[in-house]
Amino acid sequence: MKTIRATIQVEVPYTSELMNYGSKLDKELRNVIDNTSYISCKVEAGNLKPNGMPILRNTDETEL
Repeated sequence: MKTIRATIQVEVPYTSELMNYGSKLDKELRNVIDNTSYISCKVEAGNLKPNGMPILRNTDETEL
């Protein structure tokens, strides 16, 4: 099945707390994304093979 893969890179200042607590890092990443007016990303499309990176998708997209 054809898919669109959009890859973003999010940077936040280093703190031990963000490195050690995934929930705090998750919250900080979401904060950066939510406060961005436009998300620039690398886009690929087609019959893409897994690249070893975690994938986020809508929960109702079970066919992918």
